[in-house]
Amino acid sequence: MGHLAILNNKMRNKKGKNDVSKPIFIENEKDVKVLLKKYPYLNLVDAFSRQIKELFTVDNPIYRDKKEESYKSKQFKKFYNKNKNNFIHVYFPWEKQLVKTVKKNDYLKLKTNRNQDLITAKEQKKLSDKRIAVLGMSVGSNIAFVLTQAGISNEITIADFDELDTTNLNRILAGVHEIGLPKVVIASRKIYEDNPFAKVNILYKGVSAQNLKKTLKKKKLDLIVEEIDDIKMKIEVRLLAIKYKIPVVMITDNGDGVVLHIERYDSGYKKIFGHDLSHWEKIMTSKITKEIAGKIIMNDIVGGIDKVDPKMLKSVRRVLKGGLVSWSQLGSSALLGGVVATVYIKKIILGEDKRKYVVKNIFV
Repeated sequence: MGHLAILNNKMRNKKGKNDVSKPIFIENEKDVKVLLKKYPYLNLVDAFSRQIKELFTVDNPIYRDKKEESYKSKQFKKFYNKNKNNFIHVYFPWEKQLVKTVKKNDYLKLKTNRNQDLITAKEQKKLSDKRIAVLGMSVGSNIAFVLTQAGISNEITIADFDELDTTNLNRILAGVHEIGLPKVVIASRKIYEDNPFAKVNILYKGVSAQNLKKTLKKKKLDLIVEEIDDIKMKIEVRLLAIKYKIPVVMITDNGDGVVLHIERYDSGYKKIFGHDLSHWEKIMTSKITKEIAGKIIMNDIVGGIDKVDPKMLKSVRRVLKGGLVSWSQLGSSALLGGVVATVYIKKIILGEDKRKYVVKNIFV
């Protein structure tokens, strides 16, 4: 099999279609030449020439204030000769970009360097090794990306069945050129552009009790971020989390703020939104109207109508009367949700927050 055939195989998913949700790694220089010859319009980016200088400075911080001088030193030349071949090419098909970059360990070393000592090297390893699922790609897409930026969960599972509409652009990090694409594909691309060495597991049809149970049964998750609209599915997720002892974190929009919800099913907590499981038995067997869903969100999730942003409450009433298509959400609160969730997920993983149940309204 020729170089081009091998490369084409790498670019296809299990169904034989071109995979546009993840990058392709190219180690062989012949494959790079073949790719550039076949696709001359590709943009070749040499990140490596800057990265090797960054690595030298990180390893030799004594030179931090004399960088340009240090790059002419014997020490740098020795370092360069030792590491000059420690690179790989990463092809991003959706961007038509071919990037020459340092390999995984050096990349993550550079990417997380400025986290020190807010996060120690030992803590960073623990955070990166945790496998997190983010279910729902509205607020969830922001959470997944901020987790990636922080170096948390180098293996992340994302789920959503929906495609991007223009009305989503006020809160999802995407562009008009991506309208119509699956939200999980957009989120996957953003994650890989930040960390090409991440592993993103995609549930294209969204989450179901069946596929989540299958994942949990194989012990492939350490924490769940639940951002699903469907109330019954929210309950199903928690029932499974209780069974498999997995903590659940949730962020809910509340005007300019967010509501943080933490349920530590890994620590023996066995309620859902503060209620015994018996409370949800009748709800799970009945039809959940918009009115019922609204009451559950306002009372059980947010913590009472008095805690709901007045403008948000007005919006909910318009939805119930048919004056609005759906609940109002702001991009600023979606971004805030990404930050808040990431901070508390870090605290949970590192054992800094051991509370079994948390409901917290956060405004800025």
